[in-house]
Amino acid sequence: MRDRIEQAFQQSGMTKQEFEQQTGISWFKWQNLFSGKQRVNEDHLNAVNTLWPQYAYWFVTGKTMPEAGQISPEIEQARSNSKEPPKATG
Repeated sequence: MRDRIEQAFQQSGMTKQEFEQQTGISWFKWQNLFSGKQRVNEDHLNAVNTLWPQYAYWFVTGKTMPEAGQISPEIEQARSNSKEPPKATG
């Protein structure tokens, strides 16, 4: 779970300060989680599930259910990339 939460943060493009503000959890505590000094707890899961409800199932299981709206950051990135207009070449 720790790796998936860190992946979502990294792909979000948020700064450390924005992530701290959005989740209500200090960056120090997130840093302890990401470094392995702390295990994922209920506060972490509640914070990221509130921020990214579409990833809730993925955070816990590592699996996705796109038909139920439960995706991963990779799926979201692929969807947003496919919606971009073709790039001009030349």
